Amino acid sequence: MSSPASSEPVPAPAHAPDAPGRGLRAGALRIGDIVVISMASSGPTQSIAVTLAVLLATVGYASFLPIFICFIPILGIAIGYQRLNAWQPSAGATYSWVGRALNPHAGFFGGWIMLMYYCVGTTSLTVPLGTYMLTFFSNSAANNVYAVAAVGSGFDILVLVVAAFGIKLSARFSWGWAIFEYGLLVGFSIAALVFIYGNHHPHTVHVTTSWFTIGGAGGFSALVSGLLLAIFLYSGWDTAAYVGEEAKGKQAGPAGIASVFILFVIYAGVIFCLQGVAPNSVMQNNAGNILAYVGNLLGGGFWENVMIVAVLGGTLASLLAAIVSAGRISFAMGRDRTFPRWFANVNPKYGTPWNATILFGLLNLLFLWGTTLIGSIGKALADIVSTLGLIAAIFYLLTASAAVWFYRRTIMSSASNFFLGGFLPGLGAAFMLFVIIYTLEQGSLNGIQLGFGFGLAAVGLVLSFVSQYVGKSSFYSDPTTSAGDLVEEELAKREA
Repeated sequence: MSSPASSEPVPAPAHAPDAPGRGLRAGALRIGDIVVISMASSGPTQSIAVTLAVLLATVGYASFLPIFICFIPILGIAIGYQRLNAWQPSAGATYSWVGRALNPHAGFFGGWIMLMYYCVGTTSLTVPLGTYMLTFFSNSAANNVYAVAAVGSGFDILVLVVAAFGIKLSARFSWGWAIFEYGLLVGFSIAALVFIYGNHHPHTVHVTTSWFTIGGAGGFSALVSGLLLAIFLYSGWDTAAYVGEEAKGKQAGPAGIASVFILFVIYAGVIFCLQGVAPNSVMQNNAGNILAYVGNLLGGGFWENVMIVAVLGGTLASLLAAIVSAGRISFAMGRDRTFPRWFANVNPKYGTPWNATILFGLLNLLFLWGTTLIGSIGKALADIVSTLGLIAAIFYLLTASAAVWFYRRTIMSSASNFFLGGFLPGLGAAFMLFVIIYTLEQGSLNGIQLGFGFGLAAVGLVLSFVSQYVGKSSFYSDPTTSAGDLVEEELAKREA
């Protein structure tokens, strides 16, 4: 097997002894389905609900700056994903590509930290679910961590059932909320501009040139902390890669690029419009349910409830996408026997990685209860968001590096190959490396954040060597025998 754009042949094995069989439903998703699922994974409404107050506390009103700065390197990384997906669509994505192009242990490490990202990340989804749902009934209940965790657990089980019953059902669920959610965000952004500039409210904050400067962000160190938050905001678009084996053709790559463009427009526009509706201190006082507060401020109790519904629906779709992604990554690792084969079990009726999906859905509950009960809700959310940005930066760095390395012999063959295959993915990798190193050097992360970010990552390195010794997977001795080769051959046959 060889890449269509690479002169480096990668032979496909006659058989893959470690693969228990193919079972994911190839051709189930069109490009629009993949974009919607990727957007749901990033979860614009719930991400803004979690991040808006933290972003204001970090960079003040200069939020556009980190969102814009991150856009170009994230786009470069998305192009790297697209090129790697053209080489080999794989449910494991970074795990498979890094393992085959760079090093098997680096691949396992990449797969592990992605799983940790989705497990830890669900706490930033289920906490707002509980908070916003309880806001319908009582503000005091919405600030009760036990009640929030209990309601969030119920929603987690609901979306776990949807994820287990097939990728098409998951796509329909995501479509259903996308139109309502994004339409509402646009509507509230327009209403916020009218509120700020049309009605002359005395406590609103107007745009100044400082909103677009490093000084306005609180200095370079604060800006880099804001970049980590912006990475978290964008993260999730890569879900397109994890459903690549279930896409028609090789549409997962272009879908990921389209998702990055759309996310930039949504995040830059909506946050820019909403952040000035009240002073920063007031926004911080309402950090736990900030979008509900904004909805009430702009339109009263009815629109507060509408915003709550939007956050609930968007967060459910995002939680669903997280479970879908974790299930497919661990499925790919089980298929290669770097995880136990139990993870590679596929339900024959629904075409989903049954065991892996259910396990990670239940693990989400453990992370929810463990994280929510430590400190206040606002503090827990801030810790989780910063951790996710760090973890995302690490696996984006690995994937972009793999893309540049795999296509290294064709980078200089043409201007387009140099720009798309070398410069942009390389820029993305260098940017992520800088953010990681600078964040650590400045001591921007507290002990909880470092513990989650690097403690869990270090466990992955240890497990990789344990897996090599115990499982004796050929992925370690000859990673070109990845079961993904058989998947690509099957997709090529179906297209023909």
